[in-house]
Amino acid sequence: MTLFRHGHATHPDWRMAAELALAQVEGRAGQPGWSQAASLGLVYLTPALAPHAAGLLDLLKRRTGVAHWAGTCGQSIVASGVEYDDEPAVALMLCDLPEDGFQVFSGSRPPPAPGARTADGAVAAQTALVHADPATPDLAELVEDMAVKVASGRLFGGIASGRVEPLPQLADRVVSGGLSGVVFSSDVDLRTRVTQGCSPIAGEHVISACSSNLIRTLDGRPALDVLLADLGVAEEARASRDGAALMRAMPAERVRAGLFVGLADGEGPSRGPRPGFGDYLVRNLVGIDPHNRLVAVAALPQEGDRAVFCTRDARAARADLVRTCTELRDELETDGLAIRGGVYVSCVARGRALFGAPSAEVGLLQSQLGDFPLVGFFANGEIANHRLYGHTGVLTLFAGPRGTV
Repeated sequence: MTLFRHGHATHPDWRMAAELALAQVEGRAGQPGWSQAASLGLVYLTPALAPHAAGLLDLLKRRTGVAHWAGTCGQSIVASGVEYDDEPAVALMLCDLPEDGFQVFSGSRPPPAPGARTADGAVAAQTALVHADPATPDLAELVEDMAVKVASGRLFGGIASGRVEPLPQLADRVVSGGLSGVVFSSDVDLRTRVTQGCSPIAGEHVISACSSNLIRTLDGRPALDVLLADLGVAEEARASRDGAALMRAMPAERVRAGLFVGLADGEGPSRGPRPGFGDYLVRNLVGIDPHNRLVAVAALPQEGDRAVFCTRDARAARADLVRTCTELRDELETDGLAIRGGVYVSCVARGRALFGAPSAEVGLLQSQLGDFPLVGFFANGEIANHRLYGHTGVLTLFAGPRGTV
């Protein structure tokens, strides 16, 4: 088992940033434990380098000899042990995979057809790394449709971020709009986990009445009354029809980090009074109606869905990230595997904003899983399985047989 060669750097000149990153990649060539060959490159860049995406891609192809590349732009990007935030930077990784173990796709190049097989009989489209343009209409539906095209139904990735237009995606060339990325065959061993950044305020509820983005009742009770009770608002204050008074009555220590609603399919198993967050889609709570006793959310919930009010919480996020790493570490050890490289996609609201220090989030990954090749970015929404998430981190590891590196 060998590690994927990787590199990352920051520099105001895009060529120099690329050269510094490539120097790290080339410096590992010939060293024991590092893959010498490569068939796929992954690259992430910050908005300052986005206008030079085409030139950067051409340079990477020439210098590495790798023809196939995928990546996108992130307001911040991720590399091994470091996050580049608001600075011109690039992170890249060369993946040593079977030549028919993957296929780069985009709007002009579809993924392998369902049921297609590689030359050695592997499923050609088992799972996929997906990058998305935030301006694309009906993005959630496109993600669901893409999940149907892979045999496992599992995707990982995220929505490009940054204050530039258009936000470039790289799929053997620079593209924009829609989805792009890499489809992997069943010969490529990938392990993915979702980690949440919120903490439940109280127990979960069942949505008993709703319309559009309005939750009218939970467990048969007015939704606003349930929210106020979950927040611990004094009973005599809950009956007020004065919105400003209700906001003042909410405990500041519980709402200062924002109020959100976690939504989950009503057909899934209940998580009890203190639900875990692995299967919840966290969406903003965007308003309350004190007269009609309802709440508005940035989603379209369905009757029968499960809901839990929650708030951003650094301690809960840290604990859940540790749990995620522990699960992956134990799984790999049980299966006799080791990490070859990884991709981490985190929400733009996480990182320094949530963990309180630069590079704290990826530093925690490193402390839990060791020093391994890692690239990724901070996204406008995270993709995992067949869903668009928010306030999460999606960690995917390339695994290989454990042995002397």
